[in-house]
Amino acid sequence: MTQQNQANTLMSPPERLSGMNTYIEGKMKRYSLMFSVNGGAFLIAKLFTEENTRKVLGGLSPKALAVGAILFTLLMWRDIYLFGDMMKREFFDGKLVFQPPGIRILHSLCILIIIGWILAAFWPAR
Repeated sequence: MTQQNQANTLMSPPERLSGMNTYIEGKMKRYSLMFSVNGGAFLIAKLFTEENTRKVLGGLSPKALAVGAILFTLLMWRDIYLFGDMMKREFFDGKLVFQPPGIRILHSLCILIIIGWILAAFWPAR
């Protein structure tokens, strides 16, 4: 561990508790943004089942919407991962936060969202 990392590592229980709160708050804001944007995009996708939707949405296609949502999800996936990894390394000495179970949950959620968009946009309609 470098001297800089040692200086940033939270040592006392109150520091760790405050740092844990900062970590959880930052993580939850990022997850909330990812789910809110994807939820809004799914709501827009639902509009495609109604007539005259293209006029209302300015010609936006379901595939373009899905590609945009996939790209956004990939960016959020990276942001959440980098945030968690930075907090773990810089403030928690590689312990306590952003451990393998949480990393697997992040990967699983993002993969499921992306699969949902792929199926919604590219799976043949019946």
